[in-house]
Amino acid sequence: QAVFPPPGGGPPVPPPAPEGRDAARGPRCMKRPPSDGQELSSMTEAKRPKEDIEHTYFMKVLQPARPPQTTVCIATIGDYLETEANRLAQNPGTGLEDAIQFLAKGWRRCEEGGVVPSTWSGIEPLQEAALTTSLTLLVGASTEEKVRVLSTLLDTPVPARLMNELLSAAADDDGVPSRLLLGVAKPLQGRHLNETKSPQFSKLLRVLRASKKYPAALIVSPCLEEIWKPAFEPKFVWRNKKKEVIAKQRPGHMLQTQTLLGWVLSPAALDSAGMPPSKAHLTEAGSQEWSDLNRATRQRIDHLQRGTQMKLTGVQSQAAELVDVLVRASDSNRQAVLEWLGTLLASAELRAKQGYVAPEGFNFWPQHGNHVIDVLGHEQSPPFNKSLKNMLLLQALFAKMHGFPTSGTALNTMTLLLHLCKPIKVDQAVGFSAFFPSRADAGDLMGSWVKEARFGETEQVTAAGEVAKTDPQFSAPLSDKTLFKTEVFWLATKGVGTLLLPVIKEAFHTFQGVAGVFLHKDRPIADSGWREFLLAEATLRESSFMERLGHLVNLTFRFLRHVAAGGQEALPPPEPGPAWHALPTTVLENVIDLCDLYRDRQARPASSIPTGLFVYLDPEPLMTTLCVVMASDSHIRDPSLRGQAVKLLHRLCFSFPQWQERLNQPPFSQHLIPCLVNVFIAVEKAIMSYYDLSYRYKYELRLPVMDLFELTLQHESHRQVLNNFVRGSGSDRFLKLLTQLINDSNSQTEEAIRTVKEFHQSKAEAQAQVEQAERSGRTQHDEQVLNDDQTDSGEDVYRRSRMNYKEHAKKYFGLASKTWRTLWLLCKHCAQVIVEGHTLLEQLLHTSLDAQLYFLVGPEMKSIKASPQEYDELGFNPKELVKQIAEIYMFLVKINRDEVARIISKDERYYSSATFSKAVSFLRKYNLLGDDRLSEFDAFVKELAERVTQQRAVFDEADIPAEYLCEMMADIMSDPVQFPQSKKIVDRSAAVRQIMSSDRDPYANTPVKVEDLIPLKELREEIHRFAKEKGIALEGGNMFD
Repeated sequence: QAVFPPPGGGPPVPPPAPEGRDAARGPRCMKRPPSDGQELSSMTEAKRPKEDIEHTYFMKVLQPARPPQTTVCIATIGDYLETEANRLAQNPGTGLEDAIQFLAKGWRRCEEGGVVPSTWSGIEPLQEAALTTSLTLLVGASTEEKVRVLSTLLDTPVPARLMNELLSAAADDDGVPSRLLLGVAKPLQGRHLNETKSPQFSKLLRVLRASKKYPAALIVSPCLEEIWKPAFEPKFVWRNKKKEVIAKQRPGHMLQTQTLLGWVLSPAALDSAGMPPSKAHLTEAGSQEWSDLNRATRQRIDHLQRGTQMKLTGVQSQAAELVDVLVRASDSNRQAVLEWLGTLLASAELRAKQGYVAPEGFNFWPQHGNHVIDVLGHEQSPPFNKSLKNMLLLQALFAKMHGFPTSGTALNTMTLLLHLCKPIKVDQAVGFSAFFPSRADAGDLMGSWVKEARFGETEQVTAAGEVAKTDPQFSAPLSDKTLFKTEVFWLATKGVGTLLLPVIKEAFHTFQGVAGVFLHKDRPIADSGWREFLLAEATLRESSFMERLGHLVNLTFRFLRHVAAGGQEALPPPEPGPAWHALPTTVLENVIDLCDLYRDRQARPASSIPTGLFVYLDPEPLMTTLCVVMASDSHIRDPSLRGQAVKLLHRLCFSFPQWQERLNQPPFSQHLIPCLVNVFIAVEKAIMSYYDLSYRYKYELRLPVMDLFELTLQHESHRQVLNNFVRGSGSDRFLKLLTQLINDSNSQTEEAIRTVKEFHQSKAEAQAQVEQAERSGRTQHDEQVLNDDQTDSGEDVYRRSRMNYKEHAKKYFGLASKTWRTLWLLCKHCAQVIVEGHTLLEQLLHTSLDAQLYFLVGPEMKSIKASPQEYDELGFNPKELVKQIAEIYMFLVKINRDEVARIISKDERYYSSATFSKAVSFLRKYNLLGDDRLSEFDAFVKELAERVTQQRAVFDEADIPAEYLCEMMADIMSDPVQFPQSKKIVDRSAAVRQIMSSDRDPYANTPVKVEDLIPLKELREEIHRFAKEKGIALEGGNMFD
């Protein structure tokens, strides 16, 4: 390689030859040792001057346009670079850029392999001289020149240290940071998933990392107004008929489209509807590879989702890098990031509300997506609304009008919040402040959550506000570092409800439902729904996303358990304190919803291990918190929420045997049974809607309780806990549970039988109408449909809302079967308590056992008699039910045969010896009981017939005074009591049953408790004397016996 001649003339100086024994071989590899036996070349024995060698190396590295006038060595390299750079800087236009780039190239070449030896001592002096000269040139330039030079250098391969030093030095000029940031950040606007502008983003990070002055400049004028958080003036305002403002456009969509953090978070897979048609092909949904999914194999879909996940994780990693830099820069930057996120979350609050259902609104998820599915498939829907693509376009327009972030940006923002939560250890959850959402200055972060409903009553919340003043985190300024973990936790917790859940519900309910419903009806709609679901699933089920989401769920349940127990043992639940009263109820509601949505709905083998989100969850705090919610009405007033908790516990324990096994270990082995009893009682008041006339919602919430009863009572430890509970502090609650079980079993069976009767009746009427129409020569619809109820094509518009008799009956027979099974189970293990308590024995025998035998083998059976095939279709198994009833009789008879017979003999409505005899024949015919048990039951039935005959004869002969009869049951009383409000006199057992059922005086319709009943001792003595004289058996025996 030719080099410049040394100053003073002479031939060009060649590069230094290799020295040593391998000189004759020419240049050698620096890593290979010289071989022995080689002769030295006589031409390289003469040593060149050191200055000449240094000069040669410097020229190879710098490659100046003109040769230097003097020899350049280590001692003079600084002067030479200063002279040469000043000369270049004098060039008009880009002189300063040329000078610094000349120095940067020299720096870079000396680090490149093969130019100069890596051990050469001149490398460090050259770099230091280049750095000093560059800084001198840059510091002496004007603000405009600095910004221009740095912008140019950021586009060239300048060594990292040199670039950082230049950026840091330029930051001392107050005008540089803001101007440079504006120039670097604005090109990021318009990013999308297939064009993330990564080089430009890298430049931005390089600038922000160079000096803390750059992040500081980002949140002050002019960057504040232009790229961080511009001033927002709502363009849309909604008013009511009185011209009062009821809603305004929110700034969320503006933050997404006009701010730096919004540009970084915007690239997503779900927001294709908001792209202009000219750029639709650049989105995931509009790309060719995501088309024609109706023929896609599972392998192809997995490949597409993995590709989308790689793009999304790249975007999300960029957002995390940017926020990490800003959060670490200063307290002001950290608070600015949190406030930006808080504003976006506040704007997204509309998406978490039940209203605004598409197409009139922007939410697809309410009503499990059924409304949207009905609109898409309804004949009278406008043509525009019959396209899912059009409805997604409407959602994008609504996002601009109302000002909430789109689904893709919402998911990316949630991922960012999960990233901020990741460093928080689970054990640190106990340090979060429960009072933080109640702070007066938390509005910028928590939005409307400062007004959310709390777990406590109004007075309790007010008292909690006074206690909060003693909490250091409640009074510390928001910018305090000690609050950061609490702030991030509360933002992420709110993000679950406002950002994550709406997108999950739309994906797992609506889009997946649309794909299934329209698969064979309208393929374009089905394809659109399937595509949207798969794109959402690519994010929601991505492994790193679920891992971080699992960490947040663990933090939430650990926090809730700690606050609910007040730092004590969580089970049995202690009385809640001020911290629990101050908590927003949506925290618990959202995390339960989240876990329920992420559960695997596909049937798996019994040995299945946790999958998906549940791989990352800690079962102990989750199950403990759910048990607290189930057990304590002091903690949770909403019975529906308590029912949702037991449903989640049931689903998880029956999905994962590892979790199920924990139910048999402390603390659950000692406390689960009381929790189940309490939650069963609580959901009595759960109402889904005004139209839930058959109480189906209440029954649905009780199904998991009954499953868990059956599961746990297989173990001796749980049976012992149940026995101690019903004989101790839980006696009243157990009796209430039995009362509700009896009522449920009767109501469910009656509803199912009534439905079958109506079905048979309507079937007969329809057949008669068809025969009449055939005789008259006319055809008629199978349902009576008015002309006003038909479309132009004759479709019945109300057909879908009419009852499906078979499905309705099947549902209620299934509910009744489960309820009877639970009743049988409790009677088996607690028969002694039931009989000795007397309170419910009469109700159990009369309204439940006797009545069901009357319907199953008595005269009423004829009205529902059908073929075995129809019974199977309806899920009705009369054999099993008759068997269970007979076994319950025997459970009770073993405890007190005389008392059971006495009470049955009083039943004049359902008991008859013929019915019981038929029951024995039925059991014998189908061999439902073993020989020994059947003989026992047969003997009891015969004895019962004799006892009934004798007892009724005694009653017929006795003229019982009216004042001795219960006003509720019209039967002789054994322990008369008086209701305090209505003053009605009834038997204690009847009054207690009424209170157990409704907690009200049935005559005055006022609240009443068992201890409020007024005993009438004198009347009781009169009745017992009369019964003794007439030979009438009384409940619990006669006091004069």
